[in-house]
Amino acid sequence: MNGEEFRELRQKLRLRQRDLKDEINRTLGRNYDVPRISRWEGGHEPIPPDVATAVRRLAARLPSSSTILCFANQKGGVGKTTSAINVAAALRLSGARVLLVDMDPQATATLGVVASRAATLYRDGKTMAHVILRDRPIEEIIIPADGPAEFACDVASSHIDLAEADSRREPGFEKALAEALEPVLPRYDVIVVDAPPNLGMLTWQALSAAGSVIVPVRTEPYDAMGVGLILSTVTKIQRRANPSLRLLGVLPTQFNRRKQVDREVLGQIGEALGERVALLEPVPEAAIFGHASRNGTSAVLMDPDHQAVRIYRDIARALLGQGRLPVLRQERAMAEEAPA
Repeated sequence: MNGEEFRELRQKLRLRQRDLKDEINRTLGRNYDVPRISRWEGGHEPIPPDVATAVRRLAARLPSSSTILCFANQKGGVGKTTSAINVAAALRLSGARVLLVDMDPQATATLGVVASRAATLYRDGKTMAHVILRDRPIEEIIIPADGPAEFACDVASSHIDLAEADSRREPGFEKALAEALEPVLPRYDVIVVDAPPNLGMLTWQALSAAGSVIVPVRTEPYDAMGVGLILSTVTKIQRRANPSLRLLGVLPTQFNRRKQVDREVLGQIGEALGERVALLEPVPEAAIFGHASRNGTSAVLMDPDHQAVRIYRDIARALLGQGRLPVLRQERAMAEEAPA
């Protein structure tokens, strides 16, 4: 077992380093400390075989559950919903069981994939507002893909009433989404959550429930400046509410490599992130995303072979263990040049 596998198993167990240390010491009768756990995870010290066996046995007891992937950014218009919809569609095309959860009160994802049913869903009490604010079981509000839905995967729709959550104050409310999703975890391979474009309670709920998060950002100067704020929020969630949350990377969107400003901003983002956070390959600007939105579907479903959707399909394959995340190497970002 190497350090990366050790860390991933700890995250799957939803344990902090000190909690895993206590569990190992109880199981093996040892007296390991937190720095030792850190050295194992960082690959600075070999992991004893009995420790590796103990951690694998702990992980084997976990119930089968899905991966929960959140797309989050406090800035609107950065391609967050487009990314969530297209990754969900790409996962479905790869054969995964997928649920798309719209946690944005603006209901952009809902309107993008099940627009014709939005009013009826609210009238029938089948939105995330009814789940989060009125304790309705989420399994009762899911729109199945094999039913009268326009989209490829199951959908949990949103409504403007969900905005009330940001003003509600009650103990443990940041865990409301995680608790709501728990009964349906065995039904899905991946649950994709579209968080709202702010840093309020609903975003905290989405990040508290997620196992991983991707931060989309446009290659525009003002949009790039706000990346640090959402990354800081992710760090706080990891420290206070969800130690197993994993930041998969920052995803540049609406990228036009012919524009100098786009290339410069891409390089600046990569330089700012350094080796702390992965910079994913940029999603190119393309008319297919607008066409798909107007037709109530995703670009991935409209044309799976279109070059503009390749990054989303690569992300989906990585989530399913069928490939690697499309990470943009720093030197490539800095050396990106416009075509002749």
